[in-house]
Amino acid sequence: MKSSNETAAKASGKNRLRTDTFATSVFILLAVTLVQRTVGFGRGILLGRWLSPEELGQWDLTYSFLLLAAPLAVLGVPGSFGRYAEQFRQRGQLRTFLKRSMLWTSICCVAATLLIAWGAAFFSDIIFNSQQHVNLTVGIAYCLAAIILHHTLTALLTAMRLYRVVSAMTFAQSMLFAIVALTLVWRSPTTASVLIGYGLACLISSLGALVWAWPGLREIDQPQESVAHNEFWPKLLRFAFFVWVSNLLSHLFAIIDRSMLVHYSGMSPAEAWDQIGQYHTSRIVPMLLVSFADLLGGLLLPHLSADWETGKKEEVSKRLNLTLKLTSLGMLCFGAAVLVTRPFLFGVLLEGKYALGATVLPWTLAGCVWFGLYSISQNYMWCAEKTRLATVPLMWGVGANVTLNLILLPQFGLYGAVLATASATFVCFVASLRLNGQHGMQVDAGTWLMIGVPAVLGLGIIPTALALLGLTFALLATNLVLTETDRRDLAKVVAAALAKFMPSRRATSAATS
Repeated sequence: MKSSNETAAKASGKNRLRTDTFATSVFILLAVTLVQRTVGFGRGILLGRWLSPEELGQWDLTYSFLLLAAPLAVLGVPGSFGRYAEQFRQRGQLRTFLKRSMLWTSICCVAATLLIAWGAAFFSDIIFNSQQHVNLTVGIAYCLAAIILHHTLTALLTAMRLYRVVSAMTFAQSMLFAIVALTLVWRSPTTASVLIGYGLACLISSLGALVWAWPGLREIDQPQESVAHNEFWPKLLRFAFFVWVSNLLSHLFAIIDRSMLVHYSGMSPAEAWDQIGQYHTSRIVPMLLVSFADLLGGLLLPHLSADWETGKKEEVSKRLNLTLKLTSLGMLCFGAAVLVTRPFLFGVLLEGKYALGATVLPWTLAGCVWFGLYSISQNYMWCAEKTRLATVPLMWGVGANVTLNLILLPQFGLYGAVLATASATFVCFVASLRLNGQHGMQVDAGTWLMIGVPAVLGLGIIPTALALLGLTFALLATNLVLTETDRRDLAKVVAAALAKFMPSRRATSAATS
């Protein structure tokens, strides 16, 4: 009886780790993201209404630092999950991989938290250009630990293709952040209130996902033969190091404009925080596109990696081309809708407090579309294990961003900083595709066309509308954007999704026949 119970428990645990198909993953992603981002939009609007521009600017700087510090603190090891979890699973060594990588991540997390808390005055000056926020910086240190836990679990469960669990976890985090942070801000409209809400949301949602997945993780089979450390760590850390460098450059790229506003613009700290608060409101909606692209890229990587491991490199190229084209088209349509609703967004929802944010919105949109597409495109180099080279586009982007901000920021203020960032993002994205092409990816003409189209968002609604009309004609009457192969692959994905999520219709058809 005991043996039977143990067998049943083991089977139940392993069933929890059952992977999701690509079609299932896409459906779950779209459904959950729609609800989650709607909640995020509402949260961002209410924070904009209830916080002053200065407090909102301080929260933007706080959040930017946390996003920079979280992957850097763990030295990129969780970033390797998407690439190597499937490889170790196929070798029967997944348990060893998880135990060693999680121990590494835990040690790094504790060290980073203690370092920031101990050097709070130094980090306060780095983040805010002021040492008057030491207590807030100590709070940032403890919040960082919760964020590392959340990011690590997200990376692990995504790598294991448990998208239903990842979606539930991120949804819970978003809802908790909205409920807790807005409740605290309503009572005390400060940056600290938002920080506490964010940290608690990450911690609670992570613990919930861990409790759910723990039985399955415990039942992962012991490896039949041990993995020597000198065979395990060099390969993993080499990949993780360049993921770490990539994360460093990526997040530096994302915060250069705001850091230069704080430290280089010549404004007082309070004036700079106000400008960053204006910038933050222009990013409330566009950052939804970046978040979606990050989720889509993480979802796509294990599937691309599985194709790569089985020698289907041409399939990787085709799938990535199609994903970039469809994502660019969808983001362009979304951006056009945002431009149309701009007067309502800034005049009514944000009570007219952020006129400068409304001014820079078009180029913020264009830059976020390009950054989202770039984050998807870099998956090819990760599959090819060319992570060292994958940092090259980011180097170009960081260099272009700093140079353009040095030129445009003193003359045009916030508008110059936003234009510089959008232009540098385009440079980074083009460099990424060129690098992919040099290592086997066949970037087709439709993809090259779609990477330039988001520039019309920066020019306003009329050029954007004309571009959408032209693309509609190209999609319906030509193969300029989607090739015949793209159309067949897209039809297969749609058919698989319908077959998966419309069982009643399938059963009815079978009964009728």
